[in-house]
Amino acid sequence: MSGKKTLSLILAVFLMTGILAACGGGNTAGNAENSAKTGNTPAQTSGKVEFWLDKLGDAEKAARLSEAWKKDSGIDVVFTNYPDVAAYQTSIQQTIDDPGAPGLFTWWSGPQLETLAKNGKLADLSAEWDNYIADGVSADVKEAFTVDGKVYAAPYSLRYTSLLYNVKVFEAAGVAVPTTFDEFLDACEKIKASGVTPIGLKNDSWASFIWFQQLIAAYDPQLYSDLCDGTKPYTDDAVKKVMAIWREMFDKGYFGEPIVYSDLHKEFATGVVAMMLEDSPTVTDLQSDYGMEPGTDIDAFVLPSMNGGKGTIFFEASPIVVTEASASKEQALAALRSFYKPATQTVMVNDHGIANISTISVDNQTIRHILDMTGDSAHYQLMLRFYENTPEDLRNTALDELSRFMYSGADIDDVLNAIQAKADKVFG
Repeated sequence: MSGKKTLSLILAVFLMTGILAACGGGNTAGNAENSAKTGNTPAQTSGKVEFWLDKLGDAEKAARLSEAWKKDSGIDVVFTNYPDVAAYQTSIQQTIDDPGAPGLFTWWSGPQLETLAKNGKLADLSAEWDNYIADGVSADVKEAFTVDGKVYAAPYSLRYTSLLYNVKVFEAAGVAVPTTFDEFLDACEKIKASGVTPIGLKNDSWASFIWFQQLIAAYDPQLYSDLCDGTKPYTDDAVKKVMAIWREMFDKGYFGEPIVYSDLHKEFATGVVAMMLEDSPTVTDLQSDYGMEPGTDIDAFVLPSMNGGKGTIFFEASPIVVTEASASKEQALAALRSFYKPATQTVMVNDHGIANISTISVDNQTIRHILDMTGDSAHYQLMLRFYENTPEDLRNTALDELSRFMYSGADIDDVLNAIQAKADKVFG
């Protein structure tokens, strides 16, 4: 198999079958009770399946997740982690038609998922989704994985973006959590006056869409949707108005210099910067790396609407899929059916800060707060983030142009005209 040559280059491989052997059956009573409650009884409760991913670099955390998953499913899930995204994508593409392909692997939603689904590479999970929903997965997420009316994935991780803030910096500056956009700008001014940079930025060029999507949605959520599907042009006057607001925030010194994300986390933890627009797992990173206490040292809020509407919480839905050609397809389906059981999802929350189901108990106060906001439909709405919600060619152009705007001070009209020129080609 041609993928073997590529596999030899993998930098980190976690094989945990042996670890699991001593751990099975510890939660039999709980599983039986839960299965009876949901009607979710895996068709197969033994065997082994390979699970390839590019998102799990910590071997100890991988072992705990695999151990819990074995308890919930009875199946040995053997993890292979790829630290290099390009090598990972190549290996998947080289093996996906082979019976020896992994039964499970993570992928990307949007056009990349659509390509594999339309070419018959993925198992149809439409009939499985009732089980996932019964275990607490939000039905709203299913749309992100739907291609031509069929569902081809389930969530491996749901990450919600909010403004994380250093509680002690806010207290020292005499700033309360803002409830309006004007209050947010006033908070930035007070924090700056206290000698602290209001908002930290990481220098990853791919992340240039994060503040763009958040400000566009704060102005008008429908405008964001219209840009993603080509209904409105990037040169629309409303987009120019939002870009002018963003530029003014730069001019007033509300954003810090872009730095690598690890340094940004350190600056946040030490009070050099007050806020970061980051996903929910960042909370556990700050807790483990810097001892920040959720709810006491760090908390979260959603950027208020500019026009009195609901706040927008963007989410990233990283899909887990089943390989249609894999010889372990049935084991993969059974394992995935048990992925949303309490023991497995407790590890996802505690080790990774990821809550895929609403029924899980979350001790981390800040993550609990974020999850509560995602469920508060009276005040907040969920939207799929720009990265997966925009055609790939257009997205890549937009990331480059928004990076020029953020890091080089490029002219607003030049940036928007360049993005729209690509949009014209993509949408026709």
